[in-house]
Amino acid sequence: MRSTIHWLIGGVTVLCLGTWFLYPNRIESGEPSGKEVQATKTNSEFSHELFDQVLRKYVNPQGLVDYAGLKSDSGTLESYLNLLAVNAPSDKATFQTGLAFWINAYNALTIKGVLDHYPTTSVRKVKLFGGFFSRIKFQVGGRSYTLDNIEHDIIRYDFSDPRVHFALVCASLGCPILESRAFVPETLEKRLDNATANFINNPEKVRLDRENGVLHLSQIFEWYTEDFEDTHGTVINFISEYLPEVDAAFLKEEEVEIQYLEYDWSLNAQSSVEEQK
Repeated sequence: MRSTIHWLIGGVTVLCLGTWFLYPNRIESGEPSGKEVQATKTNSEFSHELFDQVLRKYVNPQGLVDYAGLKSDSGTLESYLNLLAVNAPSDKATFQTGLAFWINAYNALTIKGVLDHYPTTSVRKVKLFGGFFSRIKFQVGGRSYTLDNIEHDIIRYDFSDPRVHFALVCASLGCPILESRAFVPETLEKRLDNATANFINNPEKVRLDRENGVLHLSQIFEWYTEDFEDTHGTVINFISEYLPEVDAAFLKEEEVEIQYLEYDWSLNAQSSVEEQK
């Protein structure tokens, strides 16, 4: 009996250690988010090339991800996440360097979270009550963070640019599309503007019904109203910068009712969209 117990204990120990080494960048424990778990190695010239390779190979022009293919070939993504685990922008990093880093980190770790629970049809089914974003913890720069920590406590708090809401992708069809290239500091400004324009000019996300005086908006504009108001006064002012001139003029001259579109939490997977056809 003792021998059997020893074997069981040994087996559980090996399994736990194996899990730790397989997932050095993911933690699901009771540790407080943001707690330092190892020495931080800062690097203001961090390369996102590995993530770029993943995106180019497994994300199509519609922003849909081949999760099945990536799950069976996750080595490059894991290598990138291992670099994230011990690197973060230094205090001397430029605004563009820091923001590009954290946008890529958020998107890459979201993909990681999906892969760890794939197959699934929605991130909402991974952990109930928003747990995918608030309870799964990842290592970045030697500290543990949830996706909510990265979005709200770092990106929104430190960078205060509402355009980030069209670059951060929560692995759902209601999100902005996941672009097939990693963000880099040199082109960040243009990429954020393009992502914002593409989202606002997508009738599935923003739609103006002139006849009935209704502006249909993605719930992103409801959830983050204060971010758009902080920089532009109103959500409509922000949107108008990216709409065709005739639509922007209409919104300036006429009062409209804002109605929010139901958010589609279906997984942004190539397979799930093909199955719906």
